[in-house]
Amino acid sequence: MLTGCPADIPAGGACAFQLPGDLSAAAHARSLVAATMRQLGFTPDPIEDARLAVSELTTNALTHAPSTTRPELWIWARTRPSPRLVVSVFDAHRDAWPSVRSADLLDEHGKGLSIVAALATDTGMHLTRSRLTGLPGKRVWFALAHPIPWPVTSSVIAPTSAADRLTSALRSRGVPTTRRSDDGGISVRTAETMNIWVEPKAFSWHDGHGYTREPLIDVQEVAERIVHHHETRTLPSPT
Repeated sequence: MLTGCPADIPAGGACAFQLPGDLSAAAHARSLVAATMRQLGFTPDPIEDARLAVSELTTNALTHAPSTTRPELWIWARTRPSPRLVVSVFDAHRDAWPSVRSADLLDEHGKGLSIVAALATDTGMHLTRSRLTGLPGKRVWFALAHPIPWPVTSSVIAPTSAADRLTSALRSRGVPTTRRSDDGGISVRTAETMNIWVEPKAFSWHDGHGYTREPLIDVQEVAERIVHHHETRTLPSPT
């Protein structure tokens, strides 16, 4: 199963691939990441880094978080805090969280999540929901710097289009979302208790910890953060 097209990633799109539920998943993930990155103009060295990193994450998901639900590979881009390609592996097992404390946490097929941190510019993990089925689970991710030049002529998305994309991304993952306009005519999306303002150039919201403002082009990253907030309202992430 696949959603999205690699060519749409620079314009705020995303790809989500369903991986096999056996150890062949790592090979599939390596192939998919490499093909996507080549289409986006990455050179061989960062592609090889991504292949190794995604292989570790996928193997870890299958070995230490077995589930009847097949893992997923997600790829999108973000511009803040710096331009990055974001690669994520999703699994439905919330009781098994990876750690970078030891290079021996994976089985003989892996070299440890510490190598992922060494290869990537950013890494992380949190509660989320599947992009293909909406089922709850977790996401482990890494990010790599964009190639230069990055294949996009404009980082501008119309507010109406951005609002519709955000609404679709949230509803498809089981986050109830409504729409309205505030007194100033700014479009507002409400995801349960969170209001997200869709301004001419940015999304903005307050999640109880502070005020956040992100460019409309980063709609995939914004959707992921809102889904994570939705999930942590009932079940906290590990510290």
